[in-house]
Amino acid sequence: MENNAHQIEPLEKRLERFQNGQPIESILSLLNSIDNFFNNEIRITPKQYQTSLLFLGIHAVALTVSEIFWGLKGESGYKKFLESFVDGDTKDKKFSSVSSKIHKWRNIVAHQWLSSSGYSIQYDYTLEAGFIEKNNLLTINPEIYCKQYLNAFSSEGKIWQFNKILTDSELIKSKKRIVDKFKQK
Repeated sequence: MENNAHQIEPLEKRLERFQNGQPIESILSLLNSIDNFFNNEIRITPKQYQTSLLFLGIHAVALTVSEIFWGLKGESGYKKFLESFVDGDTKDKKFSSVSSKIHKWRNIVAHQWLSSSGYSIQYDYTLEAGFIEKNNLLTINPEIYCKQYLNAFSSEGKIWQFNKILTDSELIKSKKRIVDKFKQK
């Protein structure tokens, strides 16, 4: 199996298109690429109970998009992404309200693995709520979390309405960030 996700278009042509096109051109290229390639892998994680990969993947997308759209990194970028695109209408689906705990835990999974903070977060695929907090223990239903995330990328998803969220100035800055990152080796 081959992964040619980044080689669909010649590098020089893509760079020229990003530099000379409107901001929407590079932004849609980024979002479509994430949706068509990365999200296809994230989409299968709940049914396979690949929970760590689910959280690592969603977190990677959240930080990528937040840095491009708002220049935000780390915990603040993760929270802004959840608020803007993932949070649902009910309290148990407002994942941004527990973003600090999820962000810190994800960093443990990605960079350390063992930590006492692992005793304050758990998964429950049978939980009817998106998450609950009780006695300093955060319990998350990964399937609901993933569904909320993937809803952002659905045909009517919030992420595709970025031009209603970002100002003209933010769109121009987003384009510049995409071009600058694309040129990095």
